[in-house]
Amino acid sequence: DQNTTFSGKRIERGIYRSANKTLINADVNAAANILRKVIPNAWTNGIEGLGVKQLANVLTPLTLIVR
Repeated sequence: DQNTTFSGKRIERGIYRSANKTLINADVNAAANILRKVIPNAWTNGIEGLGVKQLANVLTPLTLIVR
């Protein structure tokens, strides 16, 4: 596999601190990492670097109602 390097640290449950000291929700951080694996150049130009179709999927995710 690949060698993984971490650029930040878990502060407490649900909170991650990035290398530049920005606090990020751990779930948001995980989602961003998954997006980066699916679309490797997703963050090259920030979120604007995504195509319109991918950007719409990121901003309006599918919501399921479970009964």
